[in-house]
Amino acid sequence: MKPKLLTTLAPILALGLFSATPAQAEMSAAEVKKLVRETLLEQPEILREAIIKLEEKDQLAQQAEFSKQLKQQSSQLFANKTDGIMGNPKGKIAMVYFTDYNCPYCRRMNETLNTLIKDEPELKVIVKDLGILGPDSVQAARLALAAAQEAPRQYEELHQALMSQQRVKTAALASITDKAGLDSKALLKAADSKQVSDKLNQNLSLFRSLGLNGTPALVFTDGTLIPGAVDAAALKDILKKQKS
Repeated sequence: MKPKLLTTLAPILALGLFSATPAQAEMSAAEVKKLVRETLLEQPEILREAIIKLEEKDQLAQQAEFSKQLKQQSSQLFANKTDGIMGNPKGKIAMVYFTDYNCPYCRRMNETLNTLIKDEPELKVIVKDLGILGPDSVQAARLALAAAQEAPRQYEELHQALMSQQRVKTAALASITDKAGLDSKALLKAADSKQVSDKLNQNLSLFRSLGLNGTPALVFTDGTLIPGAVDAAALKDILKKQKS
């Protein structure tokens, strides 16, 4: 057993496992650690139970913080007019989609979302572009955010063009933009603006405030969270619940 882990758990386990007699109450820290060590060697399953309890406590705390942030950040998540939109901009089923253009799981998730959008006319996918996978991801996100602000009706075309790449490279952004039917010169200039920088930072701040640490991630207005890629069948089941 690692000494650091034992040192951390010793006082917790001592308090929770033993009914202290007057003599035990006067035990030194070293004696308590020795007693805990001896007990754990005799009953190692106690450590597993303690770790499970700690994990459950952490999960409850994370869920509580997520719910708190969801409520506080609701308008930024679901009603920010500077976000790119996939699907129906006026759809009744709103879903926030945190994504990175160089995330392979996001490409898989994007295909699933495209399928759902065809089948669900009321689905509004609010895209929160991130650049967490390196400099190329940052530049791709900046370009997409510029499109959301400068040419919102064409945002989805650029989004799909970026997602269709095996890996997005900064040097290819102008070509990708032109092929998607947008003005690359104007958008690349807009991508360097403070407005876009602020928006990118805001997306990252929202992502972190919700306790998320990977893409893709989907968030619904009722607090349903999907951390990671799921298939169309699983997502359709979730959408049915959103309608009810």
